[in-house]
Amino acid sequence: MVSPLQSAIDFLESFGFFDIILPFVLVFTLLFAIFEKTEVLGKDKKNLSAMVSFAIAFFVVGATNIIPVLKEALPMISLGLVIIISFILLYGSLHTGKEEFKLGKRYQYLIGVLAFIAVILIFAGSIRDDSGNSWLVVAWDFIVNDVASGPVVSTVIFLGLTILVVWLVGWGPGTKRE
Repeated sequence: MVSPLQSAIDFLESFGFFDIILPFVLVFTLLFAIFEKTEVLGKDKKNLSAMVSFAIAFFVVGATNIIPVLKEALPMISLGLVIIISFILLYGSLHTGKEEFKLGKRYQYLIGVLAFIAVILIFAGSIRDDSGNSWLVVAWDFIVNDVASGPVVSTVIFLGLTILVVWLVGWGPGTKRE
């Protein structure tokens, strides 16, 4: 037996809520917030910011190849946020409570870099080419088949070792910085 909530979701799906209305509202809201925060269109120009956001959101909804990317990538990004918050909760559970809890700058930087990389990988996995392969699969195949040849790998290893030696000698642990 189908629940009333599932029937409502099915109705919204057939109505185009997830394909048109939700992406429109999302793009409009994000653009409007960015325009208002940066004041790129001028100070106290809410109407202009709203109209430009409205027009761009319609263009995004009209571009039919963007909507599947958004529908595939945004749930994965939300999952990534849940994972990040879970790690922060686990880190916080180890906190003694005697001093103010702050996530260290290194951890903030690390989480930010990992989140940025994850978002890029998620979108690369969501965008498809004409044959139906995601950009992530195409890039991986290119790396494995074309880049992972002997000369390229040996050059990367040589450069990595050179950078490591320069870092250890010049800026490594124990080096006093001014």
